[in-house]
Amino acid sequence: MSTSTDAGVQAAEAFGILLRRASAVSGAVALVCVAVAWIWQGTAAGLSALIGGAIVVGFFGARLVVMRKVTRARPHLIMMTAMVVYSVKVVLLGVAMVLLTRVDGISGPALGFTVIITAVFWLAAELRGFMKLRIPIFMTDEAQK
Repeated sequence: MSTSTDAGVQAAEAFGILLRRASAVSGAVALVCVAVAWIWQGTAAGLSALIGGAIVVGFFGARLVVMRKVTRARPHLIMMTAMVVYSVKVVLLGVAMVLLTRVDGISGPALGFTVIITAVFWLAAELRGFMKLRIPIFMTDEAQK
């Protein structure tokens, strides 16, 4: 097995770990946001918060799933894939927010608050998880032998 393939497998495993950790943290945060919105503004706000949390977990999780699959097969495409997936995610998230706030019965503030809070916690959990993975960024001569 080549070192490129080894790096791809290692990166794919890392994306799987990040997916599990970040989705657990942001899922819990989203549920707290749902409870707060429900208590504070009622059922419509609670359901709006639930939709917002699901959108964040879905969009952000999809990025890690795509990255995991691509890096396992073609590790040299990691950076390009990350840039494309990020761009698509931001555009689709913006479109979803605009469309959902125009739907009757959706609480825009509850939806927006939950999306922002859940996204921040997702990114923080992903960053913390990445810092703890200890992935080497280059291969030394000794590691290649």
